[in-house]
Amino acid sequence: MGKRPSRGADANTRNKRVKIVHEAPTSEEIHNSRQLQQLLAFEQDLQKARHGLQSFKVFLDGILTQEGANNDEQVQILRDYLESAKRQDGDFETTYFPDIMETWSYASHSNNDNVMSAVAVTLALLLKFISQRLELAAHGLGIGRTLLHKRQQDLIARNLSMDKSKEFIISPTLRLLREVICLDGGTLAKPIFRARNFTFKSLARNMGIRYLGEGLEDMKRPSARTNAIRLFLSALKFLHAEAKVELLSQKEIPLALTKSLKDDPPYLIIEILDTLQNHVLRDEKLPGQIKGKLLNSMALSRFASLYQYEHNTSKDDGKTSVEDAVHTFLMVACTSPTAGILRPQSGYYPGHVDPDDVAIPFAGDEVEPGLESVTWMNKFRDDIPVRNVLLADFVKCLKPHSNTKQSELLLAIFQAAPELAARYFIDKQSFTFDPKLSATWIGYSAFLYKAVEQPIPDYFGHANGYARVPPPTSIIIDNILPLPMTQKILVKCLAQSSDLIPFIVMRLLVAAMQKLQIALGFHGEAAKTQNRSIWDDSARRLIDEFCQRAPGTKEVIACYRGVGDSDLLQREAASRLLRLYYEVIPQVALMAKFDVSPLLIQAIKALDEEQKSDEDRRLRLVELDNLLAIAGYSPGMRWFAKSQDLLVSPFVALLKVLITAPAGVSLDGLRSALGAVAEEHQLIQSAGGSSLPLLDTLQSTQDSAEVSSCNALWALLDNSASRCATAPVKYLEMMQEFYDEAGSEEQHGSGDSLSPFTLAFIEQLPFTVQSASDNDLSILARFVADYLNYSRGENKDDDDVFGRLLERVESAFSAKPSAAKLLKKHAKKSHVSHELSKWGASFSAGKIDEASAQGDDDDTMSQEALTELLFAPAASTDMETSALSKWATKEADELIEEGYAASVVSLLASEHTSIRKEALVSISKMAAKVNDSSYEEKQQIWLLLSELVESCRSQVDAGPVANGIVAFARHALTALKDPLHCMYGKVNSFLLRGPTWKLERLPLVHDVLQEGPELDDTYYAELSWLFSYLLDGLQDEADMSTYHNMRLFERVLSLIGNPYMRQNLRTSALKIIYRATCIEGGSTTLVTRFGIVSWLAAQYAAQDTTSGGEVYKALLMRIWGTADQGRIEEWSKEGISDLLERV
Repeated sequence: MGKRPSRGADANTRNKRVKIVHEAPTSEEIHNSRQLQQLLAFEQDLQKARHGLQSFKVFLDGILTQEGANNDEQVQILRDYLESAKRQDGDFETTYFPDIMETWSYASHSNNDNVMSAVAVTLALLLKFISQRLELAAHGLGIGRTLLHKRQQDLIARNLSMDKSKEFIISPTLRLLREVICLDGGTLAKPIFRARNFTFKSLARNMGIRYLGEGLEDMKRPSARTNAIRLFLSALKFLHAEAKVELLSQKEIPLALTKSLKDDPPYLIIEILDTLQNHVLRDEKLPGQIKGKLLNSMALSRFASLYQYEHNTSKDDGKTSVEDAVHTFLMVACTSPTAGILRPQSGYYPGHVDPDDVAIPFAGDEVEPGLESVTWMNKFRDDIPVRNVLLADFVKCLKPHSNTKQSELLLAIFQAAPELAARYFIDKQSFTFDPKLSATWIGYSAFLYKAVEQPIPDYFGHANGYARVPPPTSIIIDNILPLPMTQKILVKCLAQSSDLIPFIVMRLLVAAMQKLQIALGFHGEAAKTQNRSIWDDSARRLIDEFCQRAPGTKEVIACYRGVGDSDLLQREAASRLLRLYYEVIPQVALMAKFDVSPLLIQAIKALDEEQKSDEDRRLRLVELDNLLAIAGYSPGMRWFAKSQDLLVSPFVALLKVLITAPAGVSLDGLRSALGAVAEEHQLIQSAGGSSLPLLDTLQSTQDSAEVSSCNALWALLDNSASRCATAPVKYLEMMQEFYDEAGSEEQHGSGDSLSPFTLAFIEQLPFTVQSASDNDLSILARFVADYLNYSRGENKDDDDVFGRLLERVESAFSAKPSAAKLLKKHAKKSHVSHELSKWGASFSAGKIDEASAQGDDDDTMSQEALTELLFAPAASTDMETSALSKWATKEADELIEEGYAASVVSLLASEHTSIRKEALVSISKMAAKVNDSSYEEKQQIWLLLSELVESCRSQVDAGPVANGIVAFARHALTALKDPLHCMYGKVNSFLLRGPTWKLERLPLVHDVLQEGPELDDTYYAELSWLFSYLLDGLQDEADMSTYHNMRLFERVLSLIGNPYMRQNLRTSALKIIYRATCIEGGSTTLVTRFGIVSWLAAQYAAQDTTSGGEVYKALLMRIWGTADQGRIEEWSKEGISDLLERV
């Protein structure tokens, strides 16, 4: 056997692995297309080939990042190269870049990874640039079709199936395919998908090659997973429905898409969610089954995990966060019927149960069938079959207690599929509601509150009206009081020392009680159309189930009594809950034998004390309203008995609340309660919640603070009410005697307006008058006068009765002459005000009531209708100053015809000196510009503007130019631009009188009013121009003074009286009167200086409602409501009151 040759000294050493050195590719600058062709020509020397590809890549990077002339040169080089780099193979097939494709194939056979990667990178960059240039679209499509040749398909498939460690080959290939799909709006998407065995090869596997470095991946160097997902999303955007169905049917792709979502960068997640929402969920051509395969239970859970995404971008940068994006996506996916997840369901009825297919036994007339006759009624306490199984599994993973958006999502799912609410709480019984003042407990309680607030579906979810039988009681009660809210836990919560926990639980119970009330209402409606005995039995069981879960009335009362007096929100919540107990389940509430009197008295006493704010007083009024409702169920309430804590009885104390309540608070409940008590104790004879004169009198009181502090009045009311309630028969007999003395009741009306309380009040009045102070007597006189007027109402048949009442009242005041005089004065004034108030007028401190209702009379116009008819907005004090800069760029005709000149003229009335000065200079320049133009009426316009400038030159420094002068200049411009205008001649004549105007006078007014028209048929046209001019000139108190000095209102009123004037002109004149009432002191001036009241009364008497008489009556109400009534009464020695009474 031969001897082996020696290997030298190191023969025993092992062979080492050959070290692989990655050399950086070289490149050179490209100057022309010829050079580019030479660099990219096929070379078996792959080092040179790589050099050429790298040079092309650097060239493309430069084009994509640079702009300007140099960039245009490079684009031209590329365009020339593209024209030369295509080869015609046959008549219909063109191959682009044959040299590059040959290089790619040779590198693949030679296993040269660097060149395989460089080809994909270069082609992806080239297509990215081409997609931005419309003129290169044809070249791009040619390159894309070349890549779809069989040879290139094999090369693409090989690149995509490379080992996972060779991501530098896989990623650029995926980018290349994405660019091809997106070319020209997805033109090549369909051919790409047809070659899916090659183009989509290993797509699911490549989605799993994620970024393994620290932090988030760089957007400029995306991982293979990112590129694979973006390729998949681009395919969804551009593929037709059939192709998308086949793509989504591949089980591996949806799983790979959502596998590591939490580690993906934010921009990729947002793109995934947006694409799936817009191109899958909202695609109506895709069947719901396919959408469900994409969004299975696992996928939904993975999407929900993004609520805790750790790499959210700051909301300050204006970008959508991942949390917001996934929330929007899941809201659509889980609640939209077309998204493929939500399935039709039957609300509170269990799945697979038909409530109409129920065999109800007929038991004859003796025993009616109940719920026990329905075999499946009691089978769903521990498990509820649902149709939306996928959503039922998904909602288990949500954490509504820790994330508000997850809570919103869950509540939205409950609203879209009500069957899931009860099922959810059955599945989540491990999460208890034990009271612990922690963020988790508060978050869970907020979710429970919203869950309880979820509306009950119509007909309990049945499709066509109410079913034959109701849903199972256990399901209804689980939706009203969810399972975590057991009676034991709720009682424990109400007994907590912390204020927050009882408050939250009381709000929960209020919502539950209101929902129970709605559910019982549904039962009542269904009982009218379906089997009454079964639905009534279900309602009884529902109340029993609720009482077994909710705390008892005693626990709620104990909690209410333990609330501090200053904790107004909690007191309001507790009283509201207690009220609902009495209204919804009175049979249970009344068993507690609760005496509401101490709490009611405490609430009234608290209202008597000074409150920190109107909001506090409103809350106390709401609490009082709740206690009054409870008191209506309590037969032992002592309304007219005084207590140690109140100076008067509870009934009178509540009357005091009426006049001290802040504005904007509804007192309907208080009025109804007081009316019911008054009727029950025979203070009145008919239901008085809305007609009790005493309540109307108190609520119409002007000086509520003065009246509320008058102890003599409240003592009188208390004494009268107590005596009437104690001995009602005495005053009923007295009332009958009163009618007998005045005549038979049939002769004098029904007698309903005279009440026993009124007689008790008048009986006790003399004793109060004798001991009252002078200040109290003034208040008493005004109150008694108002009360008698409201008691009288509109029943004219009782004039004799109320005449006798007035005699007794005057007799009571006769002991004090000053008081008697006050009574007479207030009685007269009150009667006038009461008559006018029936028209709809208001008399609150001299300001008209903006919300005054239309009067009872059919011939009365409401104030809203009057405002709509006569109100014209005055010029704004904040004028538009942009005209100062705009006019300079306009031609002369545009200045006049389009109103720029008029806008600049208006600025002469500005409050700012600088604006007035600039406007004056602009008008002067504008006049010169018009005079130098070819405008037909340039001389007249120049003369008008020049005279305006000269007239106002000294005034602009002192203050705003009078509104009347500005209005005249504007309307004169309108007349001068049209030679056929009715005022064209008179305006020109005025301009020729002199170079300046008198600013304290209104130009052309006397010319129109005293001189005849230039043409016979233009008189009313001139008046129309004048009225418009006068209306624009009346803006403030200074203008009012000018109109007063010129006695313009007398002339306008005389013109309105012209029987031949048309209604539209009369309305234009009345607008001037209405404008005067909008100015401070204007109405008073009209009354005291121009006799407007008697004039309006005469006009109203002379015209019926068909000819516009209601306008004068409404305008009279407007003037009286906005005038200084005290000054007018003193000035007229109460003559205006007499006149109004006669009207």
